[in-house]
Amino acid sequence: MKLYYLGPLGTFSHMAALKYKQNEIEEYIPKSNLYEVVKAIETDPQNIAIAPIENSIEGTINIIADSLTEQKIHVIDELHLDISFSLYVKKGTKLEDINEVVSIAPAINQTSKFIKNHNFTYRYSDSTVQSLDEIDDHSAAIAPIGLEETNNEIIALHQHIEDYPHNTTRFLVLSAQEKPVKKATDSILLITPDQDKPGLLASILNTFALFNINLSWIESRPLKTQLGMYHFFVQADCSADDVEMKKVITILKTLEFNVKVLGNFDKHI
Repeated sequence: MKLYYLGPLGTFSHMAALKYKQNEIEEYIPKSNLYEVVKAIETDPQNIAIAPIENSIEGTINIIADSLTEQKIHVIDELHLDISFSLYVKKGTKLEDINEVVSIAPAINQTSKFIKNHNFTYRYSDSTVQSLDEIDDHSAAIAPIGLEETNNEIIALHQHIEDYPHNTTRFLVLSAQEKPVKKATDSILLITPDQDKPGLLASILNTFALFNINLSWIESRPLKTQLGMYHFFVQADCSADDVEMKKVITILKTLEFNVKVLGNFDKHI
């Protein structure tokens, strides 16, 4: 089986890919952006992809959340990866020589305190690892910790520069095909109201609370049809096949919500 991920080698997505069911993956295929990662399994439905959905500092990765609503893909698994960053420079470069840092937007956001404390300007690259190619006498890269071990031209001037020590990214394993599981631990639902009215979110949350179902993820995204209309994502700590969850779905449909099960899986943290 092939696994698509956001490349190149050494990115956090690559690390997550290597962490996932190594004995089942025959080939790891990098893509240049997250949109291409998700599109890959539409054209190659026999294989799977891995993509970040949520970071403990930055929150939801919107391009993946929107892909779950716009494309025919299923969540078949989940894993978590601890995230740590280093500041990389050319050998011989000092901190006072640097006036700019380069990385992807999430990495910039997750190290914003370090950047502000040193009065650095910043610009974006397509991946954290690609940012290493843009290092010069006055520019540094923010990339995953440990990359200096495989690149003799750079050094890590500072390590663990993330804003908060408990920095974790949650990745979803995606497939174009639904994968049945015998005993699911989690389910992800997309809940869409038929019309805008007061108390929409409260109605959803109260229904889950009525059956004592814990929600580990709640997120709203614009419907993109008119201002003020939203989808709601919820991840429940139970299977979509559980009796209580089926009752929740029935009630929500009665309350004029459209409910779609995006994933039902036994997660591998």
